Amino acid sequence: KPDEQFTVLSLSGGKPKKPHGIKALALQLGPDFMTDIVIVETSDHARLSLTLSYNWHFAPDKTSATDAAKIFTVPDFVGDACNTVASRVRGSVAACSFDEFHKNSAKIIRTSVFGVDPKTNKIRDAFVFETNKLLITNIDIQSVEPVDQRTRDALQRSVQLAIEITTSSQEAAARHEAARIEQEAR
Repeated sequence: KPDEQFTVLSLSGGKPKKPHGIKALALQLGPDFMTDIVIVETSDHARLSLTLSYNWHFAPDKTSATDAAKIFTVPDFVGDACNTVASRVRGSVAACSFDEFHKNSAKIIRTSVFGVDPKTNKIRDAFVFETNKLLITNIDIQSVEPVDQRTRDALQRSVQLAIEITTSSQEAAARHEAARIEQEAR
């Protein structure tokens, strides 16, 4: 008869993350990645669906048994990490306009999660969960899509208008150049 006790881990799974989506007997230390869908709203009320992927691994002090035991202190580390990251991203996105977010989305998201080192004034390389020694080392923005049709239509009109403005300015420049060449020919 084996002298072992098994604990079934119940981790969040799916996209967006839902509790108890994964049952596991072994806890992998990584490196690995997890993907989540986060709904955010900009300061000008544009609602967006972000698909974010996080690279992670556990990094306890290998010489310390108490540090290694911290890995098991958070029952659902996936849900905890995704909720924390989503909260930080929502807070940062809510403080900027859609146009600002559209132009600087990667920087805004990375800054919100990793923070800025006050000494170097650069974005940090990782975000550490001290309770369980989980490190988020990278964030990949896989997609940014408007949630409501009104925002999607406004974005489409904005893109169309930008194309029309660029086209008409190029046509005007070509007409001007043609007129200049014609003047020189006389």
